[in-house]
Amino acid sequence: MPMPVTPVFILSLPRSGSTMLQRELARHPEIATVSEPWFLLGLLPPGDADLSGSTYGRRVYRQAVEDMIAALPGGRDDWHAVMRSAASDLYERLAEAQGGGARYFIDKTPRYALAPEAVHAMFPDAPLIVLWRNPLAIAASMMSTYSSGRWNLYRFVQDFEIALPRLVAFVERNPGSVLALRYEDLRPGSEPDLSRILEHLGLDEADGALIGNAANVALAGRLGDPTGGLNHTVPSLGDDRWKAQFRNPLRRAWARRFLRRIGAERLSVMGYDLNELEAELASCRGFARNLIMDLLLMPRGIFRRLFLTTMLRAQFLRLRHRQPLVDVE
Repeated sequence: MPMPVTPVFILSLPRSGSTMLQRELARHPEIATVSEPWFLLGLLPPGDADLSGSTYGRRVYRQAVEDMIAALPGGRDDWHAVMRSAASDLYERLAEAQGGGARYFIDKTPRYALAPEAVHAMFPDAPLIVLWRNPLAIAASMMSTYSSGRWNLYRFVQDFEIALPRLVAFVERNPGSVLALRYEDLRPGSEPDLSRILEHLGLDEADGALIGNAANVALAGRLGDPTGGLNHTVPSLGDDRWKAQFRNPLRRAWARRFLRRIGAERLSVMGYDLNELEAELASCRGFARNLIMDLLLMPRGIFRRLFLTTMLRAQFLRLRHRQPLVDVE
């Protein structure tokens, strides 16, 4: 019989260093994990997290599940209780497959940032870690990691326009439940920083120190950071590497608008200053790098954001009138 384990959720946007943090924490003998489970998205009430279409018709699925939840004596509480039991069983079996003895199982799935409130509602007592990163560094990493430096940020509209604001609002509403960290403040092997996390989990370092090298931590599964989260050089806010992706005026103009859409208040919650980020962006130099290709690719992002915004407004209006939501790809 698998031993009971408590899930620990790392909530972040992609390219925020969550895999690095996951590997560091998995060095503790009482913490188990796999690459990216994702399965919890399928157990959340439809509409809380998933904005994508599906082959079986997401609107019909949502209607059916909402009607079923309404018929349950306890409504959503009953749904969460049953799904929590199923998820807990899976976490326990995954931990047992890694040798057993773990008290915690880290579920690091970036898409959970689309539904932090729903994850918290299903596991109200689970420790939550929110990992922030300079949003311009995230954008730069998305381009350099997934498209060799070409413009691809239209692929991450959900992350920037939906997940990020939801994550900020979640941290503001649940200050006592969330341990918020900045990527720039972490260093692999930095015991003082990791001690804060172990304390948040209620793990006494004397009971089992972090052992071994994070590079030797096996993360089963095909998803996750393509670099393996093993970049052991964590940049400071002023590091020039992310600036290399903003060496043309189109990208700098996009970045300025992006920062202003996030806004000074949200950035402050994340631990960043709007004026400082704008000053760092202004220090970028260059004109022609990727300029022609960006002229061809950037309109995709504009149309995708406008389309998604329109669909979300339509969803909101239909929800108010108890109508089915529109599928969004």
